[in-house]
Amino acid sequence: MGIVQKLESINPPILVDFLRIALGGFITYKGIVFASNFDSFTANIQSVGWVFVAAHLAHAIIFIHMAGGIILMCGALTRWMCLLNIPILAGAVIFNYKQMLTAENYMEFPVAAITLGLLIVVGIAGSGKFSLDYIRDQRIKMKST
Repeated sequence: MGIVQKLESINPPILVDFLRIALGGFITYKGIVFASNFDSFTANIQSVGWVFVAAHLAHAIIFIHMAGGIILMCGALTRWMCLLNIPILAGAVIFNYKQMLTAENYMEFPVAAITLGLLIVVGIAGSGKFSLDYIRDQRIKMKST
């Protein structure tokens, strides 16, 4: 029995679904916040030294957060959306850790670290029972019988 099967047997499906939906909503919210503060967001990226790619990187992060969060809330392609968002959040943890030592905005680091941890948990645990992935799997099982 693999780790994924053990986690699926331990966690109640409703808890996994609630965590997935809440995490998808939060990631979508952060994408909207980044889009509404686009100039300061690109200025933060430029402060790292990535002057020429700041706007493109900001657009990609905003799109992945907004689309990935909505898809994650629906429970479609859950593990793929987690894999797509993990590098962005890992970069956010590193970036916010560097800024936490000098800036007054020190709460972004724990939020990014907790979100990254929850994203890894949801990626391992999967979609849950109340998701589009589950419905798709049930239809495939019905067709094969």
